[in-house]
Amino acid sequence: MKNFKNILVIAEDIGLNQTLLLKALRIAHSAKANLTIIANKHDKEIEQHLELIYQQKTTSSALLNGHNLEKLAIDINIKYCSAPFSHQDVLAEVANHRYDLLIKDIHAAHFRWGLSWSDNHYLLREGNTNLLLVGKTQWPDRGNILAALETEESTDKHQKLNQFMIEESRYLAALLNSEVHLINCYQEQPSISLEDRLLEEGVEEPLQQHWRHLQSSASNFDVEQDHMHVEPGLPEFVIPHEAKKYNADIVTLGAGEHHGLIDLLKGHSTDYVIDGLSCDALILKANVCN
Repeated sequence: MKNFKNILVIAEDIGLNQTLLLKALRIAHSAKANLTIIANKHDKEIEQHLELIYQQKTTSSALLNGHNLEKLAIDINIKYCSAPFSHQDVLAEVANHRYDLLIKDIHAAHFRWGLSWSDNHYLLREGNTNLLLVGKTQWPDRGNILAALETEESTDKHQKLNQFMIEESRYLAALLNSEVHLINCYQEQPSISLEDRLLEEGVEEPLQQHWRHLQSSASNFDVEQDHMHVEPGLPEFVIPHEAKKYNADIVTLGAGEHHGLIDLLKGHSTDYVIDGLSCDALILKANVCN
């Protein structure tokens, strides 16, 4: 399991998502991690939020965005930069300081800042740092984390990624006092006649096959049966729908496993899933688990 020890927060426009700092503080405090905040030096509103952070390091209780927090026992480093800055700037910062988690707004003001959808595309795929995209909704106590696994591919590399995704989801769930659910999508048979023929030939139906694969992926972990879900359909439609159904606060997704044409086909699916979510997303890089 890879613990969070050095966390980077991109505070693009704190006025648009004031819970960004609160969530970053909660994770850093629970993980006992160092926290670095990159802020726009022209953003005047962020100064009062950062002042509350410093006050909290010396008092037993402080109020941030209307929420009481425990006294912080973490190191906080604030870097002011001129906006806009691109994904190259973020990736360079990550590479130079070996962060193990990057936190940023899931729906940032892309056209006011340099972090456009194209830049987010690179942040999802490049670098060796996992990415947590957060929105404005608060994380409740005893919430849910939904890990979206792909079980159709059976290579050792992919199986290792699935194991890593479950491990990291369980670790984050422990930090946030949440429960972990697993979801797997599959494509339905194009016709009833084909399904009947497969049944006659003794070929396993897709639902049974994917359910067996999901159970196999979770066999090394204590995941309850009613926390494992297999649904037909495309990931970009199924995962956001199931995230709402099971009240997920965070959806865990894999990225960076494929390159070239396969990445263009499968990678864009991750983009579409994130775009359809009404909750936060934890993006785990395949090269981190190797």
